[in-house]
Amino acid sequence: MKIPVTLFVGEKTFVEKGDKKTKTGYKRHYESEFFSCLDKRVNFEVQSLYPLKGKNYSVVRHLANHFYHPIKFKKEFKAKNVKHIMFGEEAFMLNFLKSDKTVVSCLDVIPLVMPKETSGKFKMFLKWAYKGMRKADYILANSNYTKNDIAKHLDIDKEKIFVAYPPIQSHFKVLEPPPPSFYNAHGLPEGKQYLLCVGALDAPRKNLNTALDAFKKVYFNNHDIHLLLVGYTSVKGNLNDLRKRIKKLGLAGRVHIITNVPDRDLVAFYNLAKIFVFPSLYEGFGLPPLEAMACGTPVVASNAASIPEA
Repeated sequence: MKIPVTLFVGEKTFVEKGDKKTKTGYKRHYESEFFSCLDKRVNFEVQSLYPLKGKNYSVVRHLANHFYHPIKFKKEFKAKNVKHIMFGEEAFMLNFLKSDKTVVSCLDVIPLVMPKETSGKFKMFLKWAYKGMRKADYILANSNYTKNDIAKHLDIDKEKIFVAYPPIQSHFKVLEPPPPSFYNAHGLPEGKQYLLCVGALDAPRKNLNTALDAFKKVYFNNHDIHLLLVGYTSVKGNLNDLRKRIKKLGLAGRVHIITNVPDRDLVAFYNLAKIFVFPSLYEGFGLPPLEAMACGTPVVASNAASIPEA
């Protein structure tokens, strides 16, 4: 008999500009083939969150969704199956829906460790989410580092926190060098050697200023070496400060910012890079270094938070 499990998941992509879609690191956790390995033991029912759709991001709609969830999923929480909330923010529902057999996945507690990384609009709401998380029967952390952070900052017994490392998806692998059309599509000169950073480009914890300073110090006079910054911005973020920093360092034309990158292009970027650079100050796990290694690219990473463990 299969174990009945209801997965409460968010949308797989979010809209940054117009109809262009980009995937974030944490959402790649949820799209893994790993779940297909459980099919013989688990009967999954998937419930998609964020039922109120819209073309552009809206704080009002975002909050309305969360208040709507306890109403929409009241029946599911009364059922005897396992309820697995796939994103810690959605544990907000557990303040209103009493249920046993509840599991919450928590990828990090960045808002508590680094408050400046979180928009002020959501800090109060996140307090309710964390309050709900404390009511879950079990919590899945993506690293021992995150497990310890959850226990420390949320005062949750470690006995109810389990670690499940995220796997790397199979399409991250060694490929042939991308064709000239790939470079042309992204406005990149051919015949250069590229260093690569991947992640949230406007997040201070990603420590991109250090990457830029190091690039200038080591490679400023070698014009055959360029730096690629591939990723996305936060919902209300922008890249103006990053662009100003690049210009101030005299690196315009040598540092390339590329956003709205689908997975197939991300794999190509990993493959064309000579070195992957990951100077992050905090990660709940940190998929990009492992994705780069799966593509055969050497990694230079910081020795912070969960990164050594990953």
